[in-house]
Amino acid sequence: MMNLEFLKHNEEELSINITSMIDVIFILLIFFMVSTQFKKASLPLDLPRSEENAESTQQDSAKVLAVNNTQMELDGKIILMEELEPTLSKMYSENPNVALSLECERTVDFEHVVQILTKIQNAGINRIGIVHEPLNDSK
Repeated sequence: MMNLEFLKHNEEELSINITSMIDVIFILLIFFMVSTQFKKASLPLDLPRSEENAESTQQDSAKVLAVNNTQMELDGKIILMEELEPTLSKMYSENPNVALSLECERTVDFEHVVQILTKIQNAGINRIGIVHEPLNDSK
């Protein structure tokens, strides 16, 4: 009987400290939440096909405006600054999806480029690409 009384007096409640385990679980939860890619809900759609060739319409709507210190060319034809805005407005009214690529030499004044961009914006064209040559690092 003595053994039972001894166990009763020295019996301690055993417990496991799970604080650090909870920290690890939360870190894993955050890791998986951040690294998981969620799928977007989408419906299968059967869209109609166009009979026109998409590449030809995009090529027809792309225009090139080349600028240097002495003159401007719109698709290879010389154009004056005064004619630029009305010509671009006409192009935009004929095709609202017209895209314009602006090619400027490095020596063109920035003020001149700003004037050209303002006229393009006033004509309503908002699809503008600025084409440049890559810089050569000569260090």
